[in-house]
Amino acid sequence: MPIYEYQCESCSGTFEVLQAMSAPAPQSCSRCGGRLERIPSSPSTNFGKHAGPSAERNSRLTVDQQARKERDRLVEHSKKTGIPFGSLFEDHDHNH
Repeated sequence: MPIYEYQCESCSGTFEVLQAMSAPAPQSCSRCGGRLERIPSSPSTNFGKHAGPSAERNSRLTVDQQARKERDRLVEHSKKTGIPFGSLFEDHDHNH
């Protein structure tokens, strides 16, 4: 069953709803009663037996959330390796 994200036009609250594709969309915000707008999100992908736990976790994140998570991961990598964050995006000759 898919998870849909909605945002309230009045209070800007966001929340996820687990609902069947055939189910009607919620019409009003549970916080303030305002009108809801569905937020587009990235589709979930299934890699079968090759999918790890992170694939399942990431499939439920919005594109912006995935980007922030990847940036945080790269910042940590930069700290551990001593490679400046900005140069992580340059072409490096690793001589393996």
